Amino acid sequence: MKFPFNRAMAFLIVSSAFLLAVTSCKKSNSNGSGSGSMSASIGGTAWANNYPLIGFYASSSGVGLFDIVGLQFKSGDSTTFDLEFGTPITLNHPVSSDTSAFIAAYTDSKTQADYGVLPGFGDAVLTITSYDSTGHTIAGTFSGVLYNLSTFTDSLVVTNGKFNSSFTVN
Repeated sequence: MKFPFNRAMAFLIVSSAFLLAVTSCKKSNSNGSGSGSMSASIGGTAWANNYPLIGFYASSSGVGLFDIVGLQFKSGDSTTFDLEFGTPITLNHPVSSDTSAFIAAYTDSKTQADYGVLPGFGDAVLTITSYDSTGHTIAGTFSGVLYNLSTFTDSLVVTNGKFNSSFTVN
C-alpha cells in the first residue's frame, strides 16, 4: 500500500497544530489532572500506560477534538499511544478511521518508529463507551492496523485496546 506524501504531511500538521493549541491554552475548566488507564495488545505484546494518562479536549468554531495519550516507560525505552477523535460523541457506536476524523498513533523511542492510522489510510475502529462532559471523563475501546509512517509497508496490529480517562478542557 502506497501512502501519499500529502496525507503524511496532513497528519503531521494536524497533530502538531492540535498539540500546540492545547499546550498554549491558559484556560482550564477541568476537575481532572490527567488520570486513567490505557491498555492494548500491540503486535501481540501486552502494553499499558505506567505514567498518568493525558486527556485534552479543545473546541474551536463548534468543532471539538479529543486527544488521549498513554505513555509507558520501561527499561530505557518509552512508548506512546495516542488517540485523536472529533465530536459529536455517540455512545457505543463504532467509529472507523476510514469514514471519520479518527487518528491513532504509536511511537517507540528506542526504535524511533512511528506507526499510525489516518482517515483513509489504515484501518482502525474506536468506540466510546462512556462520556461525562460535566465530570470530564471518557472511556472506550479501540483496535486496528497501524502502518509505519516512514516506510508505509511495515505494520502493527492493535487489539483489545481500552482507555478510561479524565480530560482537561481548553
